[in-house]
Amino acid sequence: MDGSVARAALLRLNPAGFGPSYAFGFFCTNHKTTTPCADFLLAVAVVYCNSGALMTSVVAGIPQVVWSANRARPVGEGATAELTAAGDLVLKAADGTVVWSAGSAGRSVAGISINSDGNLVMLDGSNRTVWQSFDHPTDTLLVGQSLRQGARLTANTSAANWSPSRLYLAVADDSLSAYVDAKPPQRYYHLGFTRTAGAYAAYANGSLTVLASPAGAPLTTIQLPAVAAGTVQYMRLEYDGHLRLYEWRPAGWAPVFDVLRLFPDDCAFPTVCGAYGVCTEMQCSCPDTANFRPVDFRRPNRGCVPAAPPVSCATPRRAQRLVSLPGLAYFNDHATSMRTLERVSQDACKKACLDDCKCVAAQFIYGNNAGDGFCYLQSEVFSLETSLPEVVHYNSTMHLKVQAARTSAGL
Repeated sequence: MDGSVARAALLRLNPAGFGPSYAFGFFCTNHKTTTPCADFLLAVAVVYCNSGALMTSVVAGIPQVVWSANRARPVGEGATAELTAAGDLVLKAADGTVVWSAGSAGRSVAGISINSDGNLVMLDGSNRTVWQSFDHPTDTLLVGQSLRQGARLTANTSAANWSPSRLYLAVADDSLSAYVDAKPPQRYYHLGFTRTAGAYAAYANGSLTVLASPAGAPLTTIQLPAVAAGTVQYMRLEYDGHLRLYEWRPAGWAPVFDVLRLFPDDCAFPTVCGAYGVCTEMQCSCPDTANFRPVDFRRPNRGCVPAAPPVSCATPRRAQRLVSLPGLAYFNDHATSMRTLERVSQDACKKACLDDCKCVAAQFIYGNNAGDGFCYLQSEVFSLETSLPEVVHYNSTMHLKVQAARTSAGL
């Protein structure tokens, strides 16, 4: 109740005896808006410590949460974390409700420790790892940590809302890819490599490398700034879709690198201007003032909504029409569109969307001949972008499905 933002149960002090260190305990998520703190995560965080191993510098060195057990269910005052006699790590709310557990009961757990790399580990009597936080990433990777198939980095919903969003990064047998979770998922970043079963991404000092095995040759590598001596670096998938590298500097935490580079520019990030928002040189607007309006006139990056109620599969076919917007494009990878039609006319593309009740938008791209192009149907619309034909070397038109205007008879 003293207004602290961190209550550490375990601390691994920096080898220098001071500076950025790793702690495990309770960390406040709403310290900027509420005093005293009301919402806590059971988490691993980077904290700044002085030579007396006291967490200090709460302005420049505010704890950086790099793993949490309960990001979608913060707990309040009176919550407890317990390493039970059965060897399970359990988080309970003040009323005794189990909020989270590691699921390690009955696996001969003898103790728990926070390592110098920030990995929270549970060990058996022979000092072998039974459970580790590195196997269960949230939105962050630390140097030495890997992202394996079956695991994801999932961004927070917003700067103030720590619950998982729809943006995630994952490794498959043939790519490292970032998606918006939709039906089907829409891919906004793709780094391909030779198909290899069990491929995984490893974050090392100076690189993010995809490997098939620890001793094998890299399948692909993203070069990163090296970690300076005596400091800490981490990468976080953020609520805007960027995968940013952060490093502790004497003045505090600073972003030092943007890992995901999108083509043709940052307008290709899926939520940059909100649903139906159009990104033009990083400025946001609505696609058509007659058919769409901003969610918030003062905050154009919040996106847009149709002026009429949105269409769905319950909307009769005769009550639907398409708003055609030449010069607009869409981020979704063509391979992950809901449906693809090749070598078709623009009219055939529009008809395909109108005939499919699940289609809410169609992107039609073509070279010199609008009668011979490619059509990509979308099941959901996130941010749009102004097309750059001089860069991408094709023309693009977006056809957005809306309610058909009623006649004067009201039909």
